[in-house]
Amino acid sequence: MTTPKPSETPARGWKFRVPLPKTVTGRRRVTTVVVLIGSGLAGYLTTCIAYPGANFQRDHVVTRVIGMPIAQAEQALMAQGFKVQIEGEEADPEVPAGAVLWQDPPPDLVAPQGTTVNLTRSAGPSPILIPDLTDFDLEAAIRVLIAAGLKVGGVDTVPGGADPDVIVGTRPGAGAPKGLGSPVDLIVSQGPVELDVPNVVGLRPDDARRQLEAAGFTIGRIKTAEGRRGPPGTILEQIPSAGARAARRTRIDLVVSEVN
Repeated sequence: MTTPKPSETPARGWKFRVPLPKTVTGRRRVTTVVVLIGSGLAGYLTTCIAYPGANFQRDHVVTRVIGMPIAQAEQALMAQGFKVQIEGEEADPEVPAGAVLWQDPPPDLVAPQGTTVNLTRSAGPSPILIPDLTDFDLEAAIRVLIAAGLKVGGVDTVPGGADPDVIVGTRPGAGAPKGLGSPVDLIVSQGPVELDVPNVVGLRPDDARRQLEAAGFTIGRIKTAEGRRGPPGTILEQIPSAGARAARRTRIDLVVSEVN
């Protein structure tokens, strides 16, 4: 009987075997590859056991919400899986009130879902205190008001002791807070008011001074009349005369009789 060749051996009882390298160097290479694969798999399994959430949690780039209204910013961040916390507000000349002034973590940072994003709300521009414009002329007052970030509202003229077109007040008054670009009314003098000059003839100079000042006038020159009759030391004449109309703080000149 003829002995079958290895390639003609019956299939029964045959087992598939991976042919091993015939050289020592080849066997070492296979062993090294197997060890590396096993080490990598063991490290991955160890990481999964120690940090189970980190491998399955999804990270996102934090959306830029600076300048958005707070409600809109909250919706955008929560849609990414972040939490939102509002941390106070600060004044800012550019970001409108109620919008996001700053965020932490900052925009474009990669963060895991569930991270809390802190938002700072803008309070809008700081209030501007109305400057004191008293005694400014109208044109200068307008320039100062505009330079302060405000604008002119109405211009009201009132009679007063100041020169014409001079500011005697504002509405609201100086020091009141107003928002950027808010209007301020200016109160402007029409000029001195004319008053009736009281009669001080027959009075002594001290009494005449008190009466004239109470009426809004001041004493001018006091001249002694020579050769004119009258009670000694009393006023014989006044200029302007009694009943005349004159501006407030007009000087009234007096002529006084001689004292014997």
